Amino acid sequence: MSIESFFNKISGFITNALNSDKIDKESRVSNPFKGSVNASIFVGKDLNTFKNDVANGIKNGGKNSVFYQNINEMGVENVFDYFDKNGDGKIDENEINEISGADKNKDDISGYDLHLALTAVSDKKLLDDFDAMIQAGLINAQLANQQAMQNYTRNIGGHNYQNYGSRAHNGSTISSPQQYSTKQKLDNIENKEIPELEKKKNEIISDAQKEIDEKNEEINKLVEENKEKLGELGEKYTNKKDEIKECDEKISENERNISDEKSEIHKNESSLANLNAELNALQTNTDNEEINAANAQRKAEIKEQIKSLKEKIAQENEKIKQYEQEIKEQKELKETKTKELSELQEEINKQNPELEEKLKNIETEIKAIEEQRDKDVSKVENEINSKREQAKNYNAEIGTRTGQAASMTGSKFVQNALQLAQEELEKGVHEATGNNDGAEIDKYRNGAANGQPWCGSFVSWIYGAGQNSDNGGTFGYDASVSGIMQKAQNAGYYSPMGYYTPQAGDLMIQKNGTSHVGMVTGVDADGTIHTIEGNSGNRVAERTYRPGSAGYNKISGWVRMTDWQNSQF
Repeated sequence: MSIESFFNKISGFITNALNSDKIDKESRVSNPFKGSVNASIFVGKDLNTFKNDVANGIKNGGKNSVFYQNINEMGVENVFDYFDKNGDGKIDENEINEISGADKNKDDISGYDLHLALTAVSDKKLLDDFDAMIQAGLINAQLANQQAMQNYTRNIGGHNYQNYGSRAHNGSTISSPQQYSTKQKLDNIENKEIPELEKKKNEIISDAQKEIDEKNEEINKLVEENKEKLGELGEKYTNKKDEIKECDEKISENERNISDEKSEIHKNESSLANLNAELNALQTNTDNEEINAANAQRKAEIKEQIKSLKEKIAQENEKIKQYEQEIKEQKELKETKTKELSELQEEINKQNPELEEKLKNIETEIKAIEEQRDKDVSKVENEINSKREQAKNYNAEIGTRTGQAASMTGSKFVQNALQLAQEELEKGVHEATGNNDGAEIDKYRNGAANGQPWCGSFVSWIYGAGQNSDNGGTFGYDASVSGIMQKAQNAGYYSPMGYYTPQAGDLMIQKNGTSHVGMVTGVDADGTIHTIEGNSGNRVAERTYRPGSAGYNKISGWVRMTDWQNSQF
C-alpha cells in the first residue's frame, strides 16, 4: 500500500466514524462540550476577530466559557481553518450553516457541533503529524502503517466514550471502557474516591471549628461586657477557655498526623496485598524450566519487598501509637480543665446568675457541635476504610493475575495471547453503533462478513493474526463458536464442564442456551473464573463467573489451549 493510499484509507475511516457517531438525543449524556452560541455571530469573521471572540468568551466566564475553552485548547487557528472550509480567510454563511447543522439545528453551534469540529481537527492534525514524520524520514512507512492503524482506529472507535463520559446504551449505563479494567477501578478509588472522602472529612472538621470559634467569640463578648462585675473571675474564665482550645488544637493536630500515617499504611498494605497475591500465585514446578527459573527469581525479589514493606508498616503503626497516647493525654487534660471551667461557672453564677445561664447555653451548643462533628467524621472514616479495603482487594486481584500469567505452563504463544487480550481490553475496543461493527472489530474478522457476532473472531485473532501467526497448529481462524468447539473435540482438546479445571489461556465455551467464547485469564481457589471476551456487551470486556451464578451455569466446557499448543512441539 502506498503512503498516499494508506492515508486516504485512514481519512476514510475517520470520516465514516464521524458520520456514524451520532448522539442519540434520548440518551443520557454527560457532555463536556457544554453550551451553545448563536451561529450567526461567526459569519463574516476573519482569524483575528475569531481569536478575539474566543478570548472574550473565556474571559467572561459565562455559561459558554467551557465552549470557548474547548476551542482554545484545540488551537484557535486549527478550528478557524476547519470553519473556513473554502480557505478565503473569512467564515461565510454557507460554511457556518454546514458546521452548525450537524445536530439538525442551524440556528446555533451546540456542544455536539463543536464535538465533531474538534474531533475532525484533532484527527487531521494527527494525520498531518504522521505524514510529516514519514516525509522527514523519522519513521518508515511500515511502522507508520502499523502505528497509525493502532492509534487512529483506537481513537475513532473510542472517541465518543472518551468525550462523553457515560450514556445509556441498550438499556444500561456504560462507563468509559477503561472502567472495565481492575487497574482503572483501583486508580479511581485511590486517586478520586478516597481523596474526595478525605476532603469531605476535613471540610466537616473545618466547618465545625468555625462554628465553635464563633460560639467562643460570643463567650468572650459576654465576659467583656460584664468585665467590671466579674473582675478577676472573668479573666480566669477566658484563660481557661484558651487552655481548653489549646488542648483541642493539639488533639486535632495529632488526629491529622494519624490520618496521614493511615494513608501511608493503606498504600503499603495495598502493595503488600498485591505482592502476597503474586507470590502465592507464582509457580516454580511447571513443565517449563525457563518459567520456573524466572518465577523463582521473582519470588526472591517479592520476599525482600514484602520484608521492607512490613518494616515500614510497623514503623507507621508505632507512630500512630505515639499520636494516640498524646491524644489520650490531651483529652484527659481537657477533661480536667473543663471541670475547672464548671467550677468557675458556679462562681460566676453567684455573682451574675443571668450571665452564667447564657454561658451554659453556649457551652451546651459547643458540645452539640462537637458531637455532631465526631458523628459525621466517624461516618466518613468508615467510608474511607471501606474504600481502602476495596482497594486492597483489587490489588490482591491484580497480583493474583500477574502471578498466574507468569506461571503458565503453556508456550510463549499462549503467553503472548494473554498479553494481547489484555492490551485489547485496555484499549477499550467497542462497537461503533452496537451492531457488531467498527474499524477495530473489522481487524478481528479476517475477511468474515461485517455485522456478524465476533467473539469467535476475537479469540481467533488473539491466537492468530494478532501474533502474526496463522494459528494452524490449533483451531486456525474460525468465527463460529460451534466450529472452534468441534475442532477442539476432534483434536481431543475439549473438556466438558465439571471434568477439567481451566488455566490461563484456555477458551471458555458457552453452548447452554447461548453461543459464546472467551479467553480464561485466571481461576480463583473457590472456582471463580476470570475471562477477557470479545462481543461481550458490544465490546472487549473483562468478565467474572462465580460458581452457581447464571453466567457460570451457561458454561459448557473448555478448549485446553495450553495442552493443544504443547502437543505441537
